[in-house]
Amino acid sequence: MHSRHPSQGFTLIELAVTFILVGILAGLASNSWTSLISSTRHSSAINETHRIFAFARSYAVNKRVLTTICPLSNAMTCTDDWNKPVSVFPDEDNDRRPDGGDIHRIVDLAKDQLDIYSRTAGRGYFQFAPNGMSHGTMGSLIVCSQSEEEPVEISYLAVSIGGRLRHLRDDDHDGVIRLPWGVSLTCP
Repeated sequence: MHSRHPSQGFTLIELAVTFILVGILAGLASNSWTSLISSTRHSSAINETHRIFAFARSYAVNKRVLTTICPLSNAMTCTDDWNKPVSVFPDEDNDRRPDGGDIHRIVDLAKDQLDIYSRTAGRGYFQFAPNGMSHGTMGSLIVCSQSEEEPVEISYLAVSIGGRLRHLRDDDHDGVIRLPWGVSLTCP
């Protein structure tokens, strides 16, 4: 009688099929991972923008002082480049410069593959009055996440006259936000 020994190891075909399946799954996971990272980065920027605006508004109310939020140039004046770090500072004399060089918070909102554009008619700043309301005219920001593998993700953040930040997103992922009054926004 012959006794059969169970085979040990895998055949070449079994190994080849296993490696092909692992390669396909790794490719799918890589695309999903890239998409997840891009989406998380975009959400993080939106959340950080909400936090810095809430902080600026709270600071204005608690300290009873006109408060400005903007990116600052090297000369310590507001600039309209929201891809630079954003500063919150008291601005009692309303000259869009930190009073006495006093800056209360600096945040870098724009990260890799993410751009922020202001819609402030070239002003590049937002202000909160001591009562928490917007001071002067309102404005908005557009946050654009772009990567080579993923479509553009766009969000619209508008500051109301009451000083609150409202967020609209591109829910159909076509790279366009249609505002209720008919204006369509895209990333530059």
